[in-house]
Amino acid sequence: MERPNIIVGTHPIEMGHYLMPTKEVLRLMEGIFKIVNNRIPGMIVYGRPRLGKSSAVKFAIDYLPNQLGVSLPLLIVNTKFYKSPTEIKFYSDMLADFKFPFSNKRDPSELRRQIVSFMLEKAEKSTQRRIILVMDEAHRLTEHHYNWLMDIYNDLDKERISLSVISVGQEELLNRRTFFLKEKKAQIIGRFMTHEHRFCGLRSLDDIRFVLKCYDSAEISPYPTDSDWSYSRYFFTEAYDKGTRLEHDAKVLYELFSEVRKEHGVSAEFEIPMEYFAFTVENAMKIYGAHGDRCDWISRNQWKQALKLSGYIESEIYMALANEGADS
Repeated sequence: MERPNIIVGTHPIEMGHYLMPTKEVLRLMEGIFKIVNNRIPGMIVYGRPRLGKSSAVKFAIDYLPNQLGVSLPLLIVNTKFYKSPTEIKFYSDMLADFKFPFSNKRDPSELRRQIVSFMLEKAEKSTQRRIILVMDEAHRLTEHHYNWLMDIYNDLDKERISLSVISVGQEELLNRRTFFLKEKKAQIIGRFMTHEHRFCGLRSLDDIRFVLKCYDSAEISPYPTDSDWSYSRYFFTEAYDKGTRLEHDAKVLYELFSEVRKEHGVSAEFEIPMEYFAFTVENAMKIYGAHGDRCDWISRNQWKQALKLSGYIESEIYMALANEGADS
């Protein structure tokens, strides 16, 4: 088959606009399926920064219809930080994230009614009378925010609409739940925090091999869509057609990540955020592949250069410094 003619700079690898599953994403998918299928009102998904939590939740929910047999409306809110949060700011930000037509209302009750009506319409169209709300950067949510969410939940419940809230954030989100437990805020825990999922990065050779195999697969990463051209085949066509795969370099990458961590004194548990791993793979394909140096394949040294360009080690150093500051 003739190699696709794709304008340089427009491939998903070059634009960074793609979602790639990991073993952790599949584990998350199972957890979210249980939450939604059993109409459980909420769960928290937490982990260190740059693991790809938000993208993973979106990926998992996009595949829910295949598991449930029906499509469900999904709404995503990016929680904003305010020194003094108010109902008006919270509700207005939600409507903005929903791409709701401009509203000049400044009464909190009216804004909440608009949100509930919008959700009600979405849920009724789904035939299941259910809706999923993802609160991103949820470690910014305060007790006030959760109480306002509870009002929305209760309003929908009166209309017999099931709302599942998935709060996605950094590890402070778990600390927030611990605080609510100490303060006996059972109404918040019971609605939105009964289930938890600690989201992890790539922690083993098998994790790395699994992701690289996805870059090799035309079923998982085809471009153009519905073609037989996986990402690795497009950028290294001759090598791919001869049987070479990114999957075969899993051990090389595992060793390189381990080496650079040791070189820079990173002693934390081995865990590679998906964002930096993806940057490494993208760098290797863009620099040494069909739109770059046109190498036959990626050497060990080239992989190391691609890793260094990803920003991974700088991120690990800053994380270590931040943790030291928090502990002191």
